[in-house]
Amino acid sequence: MKREEIVLEIDAYTPATLPMARLAEYLTQFALLLGNEANVHFAKLGRGSARCVAYADEQAAPKVRERVESVVSGTAPKHAMKAHKEIDDLMAHDNAIGGVYVAEHKVIEFPGRRRAQQEKIGPLRRDTSLDGQIFMIGGRDETINVHLRDGEKIFRCEVSIDLARRLAPYFLNGLVRLFGQGDWYRIDSRWEMANFVAVDFVGLERKTLKESIEGMRDIFSGVSAEGLLSDLEDLRRG
Repeated sequence: MKREEIVLEIDAYTPATLPMARLAEYLTQFALLLGNEANVHFAKLGRGSARCVAYADEQAAPKVRERVESVVSGTAPKHAMKAHKEIDDLMAHDNAIGGVYVAEHKVIEFPGRRRAQQEKIGPLRRDTSLDGQIFMIGGRDETINVHLRDGEKIFRCEVSIDLARRLAPYFLNGLVRLFGQGDWYRIDSRWEMANFVAVDFVGLERKTLKESIEGMRDIFSGVSAEGLLSDLEDLRRG
């Protein structure tokens, strides 16, 4: 069966100098970028610059080419576009440039070290709260990592052993709001949080919009609009 070659090239490394852990990071994102996991296979590290060589099975080759082209046009699924950014971030960190080649033709270019330098201010420590569902709790020392999911956003939070024990009943069970402090950086025109240390939490109820509206109706049941306005006016006057 004919297989089509797809290569991720990283110019800062050779097969002899690319650390195995770093190779795993690149391959993880490379696989997410290409998709079609069952029909794309890692083959080897090529000679010269580090060349991560993969092959697409014949039946999957058109889909892989279409996927790569959609990344170039910016129309690929979100996780593929995120993988594209992650690979370029890895290359920038490694002082590398590179690209993706399909059948020896360069289709994607990663500017890496050549991209414009970002204006970075920080860190600034701020009181912060995060909402989401706990899907991972782990650690071996006095600091425990709790992973929180809010839609497509993933947050890694540091907590004490005591707080981890209190959070355990909420593992994959409802929503929580964690309170603590985050280290924030201003990168170009946006703020991004790098680290978050939680010190307390509250459980959150998962309610539909209909349930929330009915709850508000119950709260104000029997209260007339005139009476509410009169009470608010009295409070304003003091």
